Amino acid sequence: MANFSKTADSLETTLSEGRPQGRGWISLRVTLLALLLAPLTAYWTADQVVDVIFSLMIPPVIMTFVVAIINLGVRKISRRWALTEGELIIFYGMHTVLGAICAEWMNIVNPHIATYALYASSNSDYRNKILPYITTWLFVPYQDADKFKDYRDGGHGFHYFLTHLHLWWSYVLGWTLIVGLVGFAMLCINSLMRDEWTNREKLAFPIIQLPLAVVQMGAGRLPLWKNRYFTGAFLIMFAIDIINGFHQFYPNLPLINVRFIGDLQQLFPNPPFNAIGWTPIGIFPYMAVIGFFMPTDLLFSCIFFFFFRKALQVFTYAIGYTQSAGVFGGGGLVPSPPYFSEQSWGAFIGLFVMAIWVARGYLREVWQQILHGHPPGDRGVPHRVAFAGLVLSVVALCVIGVDIGIPLWMTFVTIVLFLIFSVALTRMRAQVGPPSHEMAFMGPNQMIVDFAGTQNLPEAGVSRMVNTFFFLNRIHRTHPMPHQLEAMKMGERARINQRALFIAILLAMVVGSILGHLIYIYRGYVWGAGDVGGDVSGTVSSFTTKHQPPNIVAILFVLIGFCVVLLLDFIRFQVPGFPFHPVGYALAMNFGLDYFWFGLLIVYLIKLFVEKYYGLKGHDKLHQVALGIILAEFCAETIWAVYSMTHNHFATYSVSINGRLGWNQ
Repeated sequence: MANFSKTADSLETTLSEGRPQGRGWISLRVTLLALLLAPLTAYWTADQVVDVIFSLMIPPVIMTFVVAIINLGVRKISRRWALTEGELIIFYGMHTVLGAICAEWMNIVNPHIATYALYASSNSDYRNKILPYITTWLFVPYQDADKFKDYRDGGHGFHYFLTHLHLWWSYVLGWTLIVGLVGFAMLCINSLMRDEWTNREKLAFPIIQLPLAVVQMGAGRLPLWKNRYFTGAFLIMFAIDIINGFHQFYPNLPLINVRFIGDLQQLFPNPPFNAIGWTPIGIFPYMAVIGFFMPTDLLFSCIFFFFFRKALQVFTYAIGYTQSAGVFGGGGLVPSPPYFSEQSWGAFIGLFVMAIWVARGYLREVWQQILHGHPPGDRGVPHRVAFAGLVLSVVALCVIGVDIGIPLWMTFVTIVLFLIFSVALTRMRAQVGPPSHEMAFMGPNQMIVDFAGTQNLPEAGVSRMVNTFFFLNRIHRTHPMPHQLEAMKMGERARINQRALFIAILLAMVVGSILGHLIYIYRGYVWGAGDVGGDVSGTVSSFTTKHQPPNIVAILFVLIGFCVVLLLDFIRFQVPGFPFHPVGYALAMNFGLDYFWFGLLIVYLIKLFVEKYYGLKGHDKLHQVALGIILAEFCAETIWAVYSMTHNHFATYSVSINGRLGWNQ
């Protein structure tokens, strides 16, 4: 293992001494550097959402890459002043977590703060079902709407934003408290489960391969550019994306289409086979090549169960049912055959139960350490402290919910269900590393409605619950908990003091929430703020006007999804080489795989061929090719994103699954 020189401002020890870096506190300089550059990452994630709607977000990777390149130059002048690998990991960990907070969660939370008051005159649901029940320290009341009209209309500058920021601080701090408590609960769970998932089960963590390579390069350990497979893949992919970008400006230039190629549904115009629905054929190289890091059986399972879901749609249509928005748990959360959202929920609960079962021995050890106060062996956060933090976070959220006016049972069930889902998703991502884990509108609201019905739910409680916790019920593409665990895993690789990293991640969550709010408020004063409350008001209206009993069929499909996962896991344990993994089923029952299934199929076939004829050496070369392709796409996307941000949001080319010109550009 390479040695690292001690820094002037850090108490880190060298790796060669075999001890965790740091004596309890992270290096002050890298913390200050991460905070100094945090507004850039935050603004990028908020302004260019197309760059953060997949598992490996572009802004934190590129920010770390730039710092790593500069650090290489500093190392040539003075290693004493250069950042160590551990410090670069702290930088990446802080930026990926704050980016995750700034992305989907702030994109949902902040625009809703004022939208009901500003657009109440044109929306009766706002007036009748939301504004009467809002909490005034979380949402703008109707009587204060005039104070925020300039935010709605836009056309103002940075100075105007600063002079009106006092109107927003109570809302910013209130939401930061709620978001921070949810994030802290997840961080405590990760701290409790880290050793099990990283060292005992030895999960693959495919998503961290590029960030690890970047920080190792920046620390002088991994000369990426000297590998011809990496360099060749980078240059070819970068050239393709640059050519495609210039095609937007000069249409006479060629377009090398590596995004959406077509729609498989067009090959099946007649029923029942046209019930497969929108089935895009897309390559998306940066997403596809992540499959090279995924275990082969999991890669196969994702592809198989994607087609299994399409076959279910055809079968459902053939027996007389029609496909509706409820198939994927749409905005109204109306269950309908074949109950994919319910199957997904059952599958995730099954994955959670299996995760607990597999870790049962470890959890017994953890419980003893909680009771007797034994600290973790690697100087991580003591399990007693992490457990207390988890309990206090849940209790605090329940107290806030009751204070807002949400029935205690609704708040508690919402938080517990979300944490169950989060644990399953985090372990899944560490195990499989899917390029995206989009779970459309899959949240606790769905389960509460299915199991409790809507006939006995109080309107005030429903309105407050949906408004307060809507960010826990959206799409989960930038769910923060997997990013927290991945930062911890990277920290283990560099032997970073885990307590220090825990504090850094916690700080990043708070900073990410505050910066996210400020950036969205600023964007409102500059560009204007549209009406974004349709999904929330539609959900509230559906829950309060359709008085329905518990949905027995929907509950049955939750149980089916749960049993499928347990059955597949049981067979896998009994039959070596069984090809169907329950994680593939859980992922495929929702919408996320649709974008990149074709790219994964290509990668799967290439991977089989290389492993059969070239073995481990060929496998290693594929890894280098994958790293080159991903970094090339991210670098090219950075150029076009910066151009868009600095040229009045000009619709430039994008490598993303959702382009700036539309999903299919």
